[in-house]
Amino acid sequence: MTPVQTTFDRLHQASRRDPNPSLEVRRDRLTRLEAMVVAHRDDIVQAIADDFSGRSRTESLSADVLLVLDGVREAKRHLARWLEPRAARPHPFFLPARASVSFQPKGVVGIIAPWNYPVNLALAPMVGALAAGNRVLLKPSELTPATARLLSRMVAETFAGDEVAVVEGGVEVAREVSALPFDHLLFTGSTSVGRQVARAAAENLVPCTLELGGKSPALVHPDYPIEQAAERIAVGKLFNAGQTCIAPDYALVPRTKVRAFAEAFLAATARLYPSHDGLTAIISERAKQRLEALVADAKDKGATVTVAPGNGSGRVMAPVVLREVRDDMLAMQDEIFGPVLPVEGYDSMDEALARIAKRPRPLAAYLFDADLDRARATLDRVVCGGACINDTLVHFAQEQLPFGGVGPSGMGAYHGETGFLTFSHQRSTLVASRVSAAKTFMTPPYGPLVDRALELLVRGLRPGR
Repeated sequence: MTPVQTTFDRLHQASRRDPNPSLEVRRDRLTRLEAMVVAHRDDIVQAIADDFSGRSRTESLSADVLLVLDGVREAKRHLARWLEPRAARPHPFFLPARASVSFQPKGVVGIIAPWNYPVNLALAPMVGALAAGNRVLLKPSELTPATARLLSRMVAETFAGDEVAVVEGGVEVAREVSALPFDHLLFTGSTSVGRQVARAAAENLVPCTLELGGKSPALVHPDYPIEQAAERIAVGKLFNAGQTCIAPDYALVPRTKVRAFAEAFLAATARLYPSHDGLTAIISERAKQRLEALVADAKDKGATVTVAPGNGSGRVMAPVVLREVRDDMLAMQDEIFGPVLPVEGYDSMDEALARIAKRPRPLAAYLFDADLDRARATLDRVVCGGACINDTLVHFAQEQLPFGGVGPSGMGAYHGETGFLTFSHQRSTLVASRVSAAKTFMTPPYGPLVDRALELLVRGLRPGR
């Protein structure tokens, strides 16, 4: 038996011995998770910086520490209400029966986390899983080994081995984890790997939440100030050097404003990161080479390439703007996941929306339009995981909003109460009545009265009307 299997078995057996932990137990686990993150915040920042060979302390504290703590505190505030059984109205034929929906833990939740936000995307899903009363097995990314080791140590110091456990390792360990008979599995990563995880989970009929990615558009309305749009898109594109699943992947701007937008984007880049100071490094040399290949491919196929001036070093990559892009360029086919922004010109909003619609459904969509009624009507025509008007990324930071994809960008959602529901089984209960019409009429032997009552029900009428 492998160490991964042994770890899972311990969690599984504990979940069956104690299938429905109390509110107090759940709150205690969340409190310990909160204290763990607070106590190790500096360790988290350092581990991520080590893994990236340079990452902004502010970015790590905000995205990988504070957002996790916001989620824990939101869950602790509202957990008692979330756990309350919810009354449901029985069918009139069964009155005076009583019906309710209660929330039970699913059991053991598996979390396979990625490298780009290695603490947030490991612990934020754990918040919902623990709030729902589950045990958790976490597999961090092998591409951030310092953070993986830290997560393993922190969790072992904070939780019993039958509450939460971490398993480290590479691709083979990830495959073994994805094939375990979890009660729910959450995976965050690329669409291609997500398909493999879903196939493995299907062998055990494990329900999955898949947080994937895709090419998230930023659409600028002709009436919106181009400089303002460029700055906010630059902020979202360059946070974590673009290594964000909801980063604006490409921009759609009026054709006559493409050059002005590109210039405004590069000017914003210079203000935000003078000489690239503070820009997070690309996670690996291989990843940087991939990005450089995307740029080279676009240039070879006729794109205009503009590189932001500055003195990048190591794996820090200077931001790049691509103009005159076409669909046959790799940069317009694959999710970029780096500081490279293709800019497409459009002649009408209908044309821009048609381009978005013909592409796979994105994880996020960004619309810049000062007319909010028009903006909402425009977004009604875009099917995406989540959306933001006049900014980028910040919808992810709202615990009250579900976070998840649609189609190739994912399935299912979490954050806040949605996460609690994702990792809970909603059990229906009916307290039957001995004097209901159903009991009277539907107990054999049947007769003409039952046939008449059923006919009325089929016609949409109730007996006695």
